[in-house]
Amino acid sequence: MRYLLRADLKRIFRMGLIYGGLILALIYISYTVLEGVVNDGSIGLINGVHKGLSGELIALYIVFPTFYAVFAHELSSKSMQTVLGHGITRDKLIVTKLLDAAITLLFMYAVIIAVALFVINTQSAIVLSPQQQLNLIIYIILRWLRHFGYIVFSAMIMYISGSTVLGIIACIAFTVAFKLIFNIVEFFSSLSLYDYTFDGLLDWAYIGIEVGAAPWQLLPALCYLLAALAITTYFFRRKEFDF
Repeated sequence: MRYLLRADLKRIFRMGLIYGGLILALIYISYTVLEGVVNDGSIGLINGVHKGLSGELIALYIVFPTFYAVFAHELSSKSMQTVLGHGITRDKLIVTKLLDAAITLLFMYAVIIAVALFVINTQSAIVLSPQQQLNLIIYIILRWLRHFGYIVFSAMIMYISGSTVLGIIACIAFTVAFKLIFNIVEFFSSLSLYDYTFDGLLDWAYIGIEVGAAPWQLLPALCYLLAALAITTYFFRRKEFDF
């Protein structure tokens, strides 16, 4: 399994799409951070980071390239059948692919945060309190978890349907249209459905952390991910392939 993970990561990090999305993300978040600092000092800096990492654009810049790099050719190139034919179980294959996505996202986030901090420290004299810094780090971790969740859900759809195209469409839908759709449904139905979604639970978890409460919403949010993994493995075990 570790050899598959290593080979996958070498392949992924040779793809130009990853670095193209990363450059766009860096430009976007640097702009929002500097704009926030100029307009509102330290509070503006925090809001700038929030704006940069919470928008649909940043999700599209880093989530879609990650999903495409990890999963795009798995079904069409029959590389999945090759791996399964060499003794890797289906469960291990799914876990490895999700680890690929988690590590790739972590790499992109690490670069984004490092560059953002460099821009902040060289372009402004803003100093954040220890609590502000801690909250900012927690916000970034939760944002990484949210984007990883989008990939887990999209991979579930791809493995169940056997269609890479449907997985890519689902990935774009989760990153761009998910919250908008629920806002529209809530507007016409007066039901607070969004609060019980994966995104909504993570939003409330961060609000709880800010006010000093226990972020219990993380538990059902993690249950969403475990449920998606269980569904994926259940259907993938029963899928037939042409070897």
